[in-house]
Amino acid sequence: MNREQKIRGLRRKLRKMAEHVEETTSTFSTTFINGYWNSKIPIGQPILFSKRFKMRGKRLVVDTLLDGAIRLKHLLPDKSYQIVVLLDIPTLWSSEIIVFQSDEAYRAFLLNQNWTLGLMEFKEHENLLRQLSGNMELKRYVSVLCDEDGQFESESWLLLVQ
Repeated sequence: MNREQKIRGLRRKLRKMAEHVEETTSTFSTTFINGYWNSKIPIGQPILFSKRFKMRGKRLVVDTLLDGAIRLKHLLPDKSYQIVVLLDIPTLWSSEIIVFQSDEAYRAFLLNQNWTLGLMEFKEHENLLRQLSGNMELKRYVSVLCDEDGQFESESWLLLVQ
């Protein structure tokens, strides 16, 4: 019988993830590569893909990324920067905070992605987001990945912090 292994130290790993995001967003980075700076979530794929990682843990990951983006927004040197939280739904594996140097870099990033503007049926993940404040804009994109194993669809949420 194939049973999924227990996730050991989940609270500690989530606490370390929150500390890492807080540390990386406590100062505004001046190192931009190709017009942007990013910070991926520092949590392992087995944890995020586990059936034992419940909605409460996923909501904590999303809230931590949103808090980091808001913290960066308060540290902005000027208004030309764009701060985005990219959420990969439903697994959150590719989720990250991205800071773009300019609006042009943000648009170039969107053009380089293999996304289509759309809405998928991930209704059970609607409660991942806390109530969005008036200074956030949510855009949903559908990404389709084709490989030798088949075609996979996922949804990417872009939360633009204004």
